[in-house]
Amino acid sequence: MTEHHRLVEQQFARQAPGFGQEGLTLTNRDYLAWMVDALDLDPHDAVLDVAAGTGHLGRAIAPRVRCVVCLDLTPAMLHEGEQAAQWEGLTNITFLRGAAEALPYSDSVFDAVVSRFAVHHFVEPLVQVREMMRVCRPRGKVVLIDLVAPEDEEEAAAYNRLERLRDPSHTHALSTEELRGALEGCGLSGIRTASRDIEVEVERWLALTSTATAKAQAIREDLMRDVLGSLSTGMRPFLADGVLMFTQRWVVAVGLKAD
Repeated sequence: MTEHHRLVEQQFARQAPGFGQEGLTLTNRDYLAWMVDALDLDPHDAVLDVAAGTGHLGRAIAPRVRCVVCLDLTPAMLHEGEQAAQWEGLTNITFLRGAAEALPYSDSVFDAVVSRFAVHHFVEPLVQVREMMRVCRPRGKVVLIDLVAPEDEEEAAAYNRLERLRDPSHTHALSTEELRGALEGCGLSGIRTASRDIEVEVERWLALTSTATAKAQAIREDLMRDVLGSLSTGMRPFLADGVLMFTQRWVVAVGLKAD
């Protein structure tokens, strides 16, 4: 296991119990329905959810397809996902431990291969995207869903610095164009994207990762400086009835595998 794998597993073992909380952007049913609708899935599809966490996306997909496999590195995440799937009465979903850069499947097995909120934890995303494409059948879909950084390089650097301060397993959030480029760079075609802005409450966002007190305070201070106009963090923060918020942009990027 690589050092980054250990870091990811450490961070997400800590976060796993909180991943099912109501009110999180992660668990919002409207957002999940928007994502699944954008995938244009077929009832006969077999789907692989890569770096699935507790399988929020996989569980939302399951009622619409033949079967789903949720693969993740962190056992605690898989355990939470299995329990949630049982409670939801899902019988066509499987949870499997594995690494996104070495998928334990032969070529051309799945009709769709998806990954949600994982790209910004990958050190070299093209490695994982190539694996996703490998296990996807010809004319199947490879889908990346992620929060994206601003297109401006300086703002993107500031954005990623704060994300890493909150969660050291964060590597680099891509911009929308870079997300498209990751799919195109692996030979996928017909790229289409859908996006929406999501408002996030800073305190819940920090609590999910149990960010250390000093780091959390540094993040709050930078965001408030941005609100007051003396710093640009790329996170588009604002106050809503005295509550510090910021704005994420989520993008669904779909590419097709050639014959």
